Amino acid sequence: MPATLACDRLERATFKNGNRLAKGERGVQSVFGAREKGRKAVPYQTSAFWVIGLNPVLVVGAGPAGLSAACDLSQAGVRVLLVERREELGGAPARWKYHTLAPDFVPVSRVLGPLIEQVTKSELVEVKKGCVVESFRGSVGDFEVRITELKTRRSETRRVSCVVVATGFEHFDARVDPRYGYGRVPDVIGINELEAMLSQGRVVKRDGSAPKRIAFVFCVGSRDRSTNPWCCTVCCGVSIKQAIELKRILPDSQIYMIYMDVRTTGLWEKLYWDSMEKFGINYIRGRVGEVYHTGQKLLVKGEDTLVRGPFEALFDMVVLAVGMEPGEGTRQAASIFGLNTNEYGFLLPRTPNIHYDSGREGVYLAGSCVAPMSVEEAISDGSAAAMQCVKLMKVMRA
Repeated sequence: MPATLACDRLERATFKNGNRLAKGERGVQSVFGAREKGRKAVPYQTSAFWVIGLNPVLVVGAGPAGLSAACDLSQAGVRVLLVERREELGGAPARWKYHTLAPDFVPVSRVLGPLIEQVTKSELVEVKKGCVVESFRGSVGDFEVRITELKTRRSETRRVSCVVVATGFEHFDARVDPRYGYGRVPDVIGINELEAMLSQGRVVKRDGSAPKRIAFVFCVGSRDRSTNPWCCTVCCGVSIKQAIELKRILPDSQIYMIYMDVRTTGLWEKLYWDSMEKFGINYIRGRVGEVYHTGQKLLVKGEDTLVRGPFEALFDMVVLAVGMEPGEGTRQAASIFGLNTNEYGFLLPRTPNIHYDSGREGVYLAGSCVAPMSVEEAISDGSAAAMQCVKLMKVMRA
């Protein structure tokens, strides 16, 4: 956006005789003079002159982190080549039609909408949907990548200055763990599927009726050595957010949260207390052993770990808080770009807690391909990676 700037040195607005009134009048005159200079100045325009002759930055993945990186790079005047394997931008939030974000119930469209709009309208961003990167070689400033369109298998070779890898995550497939009956037992769904229902403002069972008793099962595909041993950090808060939204849509429903631990860190803790005090949501500390379909109900069997005894309960719907895990795109990126991964398959930064540092010069990491995180954290990660690209390109231009 055009802007003008005028500076004046207020220390000149002083007199040796120490007359305070004179000082004040001179100061006011100085400020008004600077304002007039600003009005007559030529507006400053963001310019890409400093990157003329440099190759664009390749951003792999158009989820929250990738979109954020592409937007910040384009605002800095840098050309961007954005490659997304799916036919839509927005990553998992767009694919599963996320409704709102925890803990503040901000609509996802309000967060991702402006990023998608900026990317699609910017003359500096070239978007390639339905494409993947299949090869990578070269050196900083002049990397060569081969990009292939998945439908036609047509390939092209492009040159890029540096790379931001933002390949995101996949939701855990609960069919891997047969205890929960996912994929076999009707009305057992994941939090990703419930999020899509909430975005439509209508939550119903398979037969079209509204559920009256709903159970959330925490840590499905998380903190479990038989599947994924890590904590996905956000599923507790997301589940509680969804339970509150369910109570708003179905105020007469009874909701039970079956949890191992409730991990609502930082400002997310308010969700936990509000869910009990304002919405009457119930909590059972326990572990689910099996979910059966009996008649028109779902029978949940497990252990109450507080009283150290078995429990059984009937529900109309069971929602599984499925965790986050590295997707196929992340595994491919690790192979193609020569990146290290940790024992779980997430991309491994060279420096702990500095996500963008891949350990390979000119290749930066961003978002949940590094570790489970919220949408907001992924957006911040993308901005950090983008600024590292700008920093590197300024060095190349110098």
